[in-house]
Amino acid sequence: PTIKMGDIEAAVKALKAGVDVLKANPELLHAPQMKFLKEYIESFGGKVPAPGGAKAAPQSSNPKQAGPTVEEPDSEDDMPPLEDVGSQPKVEEPESEEEEEEDVVEEADPDVLTDTPDISSPQENAVDASKEPSDADYEVASAAKAEAMDAQGEGDWDKATCLWTKVVLATPNAMVYANRGNAYLKMQKPMAAIRDADEALKINPDSAKAFKVRGKSHALLGQWKEAVKDLGDAQRIDYDEDTYEVQKKVTAKLAAVTEKEKIRKEKAAAKEKKRQEKLRAQRAKEEANSAGAGGFPGMGGMGGMPGMGG
Repeated sequence: PTIKMGDIEAAVKALKAGVDVLKANPELLHAPQMKFLKEYIESFGGKVPAPGGAKAAPQSSNPKQAGPTVEEPDSEDDMPPLEDVGSQPKVEEPESEEEEEEDVVEEADPDVLTDTPDISSPQENAVDASKEPSDADYEVASAAKAEAMDAQGEGDWDKATCLWTKVVLATPNAMVYANRGNAYLKMQKPMAAIRDADEALKINPDSAKAFKVRGKSHALLGQWKEAVKDLGDAQRIDYDEDTYEVQKKVTAKLAAVTEKEKIRKEKAAAKEKKRQEKLRAQRAKEEANSAGAGGFPGMGGMGGMPGMGG
């Protein structure tokens, strides 16, 4: 049959593209569909690199059998590691420096309660704080208040809270609730103290003592943001040096926690960005490997090359 110049040019172009693929992936010469080309090279005495990068067996030294040779790589290191022909690309394991960092266990803050022993029913409060106390109520409240102050002086805060409850029921007001809340705080019952401070602030929104009790209670729970706000409000209403020292410490705690959270978020974002970049690079590599191993791009026309018996 007559071979047209256009057919020859197309075949040469396809052959060149196929040779480029084989140069980049010499292991493909051992694929079953490339047997014809392998035999063609060996018919001239050429050598095809053995699978896996091993060097081919030496040819006979008989000069009559010698023929054109195919250049071998200088060493096994010059050839890329080969996978079995037709196998799927493997997913690379992360490098050791890229492995996920172990979660760092932070030491417990000695200024924060590790448990909350006051998770119980709310303390007893007055039914109606707006009710005007009677003379008898004032007498009960006066006696209970004196005993409560004595109990606090002796460090018996449990007894003091019981006595302050009598005062609350008899003559409910912001100061009485704040005093009972302070006793709960001394007993390291911050949740009960916060409840009393809330009641006090309902009656008097400008109760400095209630703000101090609630702010210190939040600090005991490690709720630094809330503590800073309450102690700041307390100092604006009634400044005192003792509260200022607590306020400075709490403000420093909040700053440290805020900075740690900022760093944690930045690390998480950087780690996620790196992971996404690695996934994109891996997908691109897998697609390139799949195109080279499975599709033989540019070699589809070799089978119909004129004059080659395809």
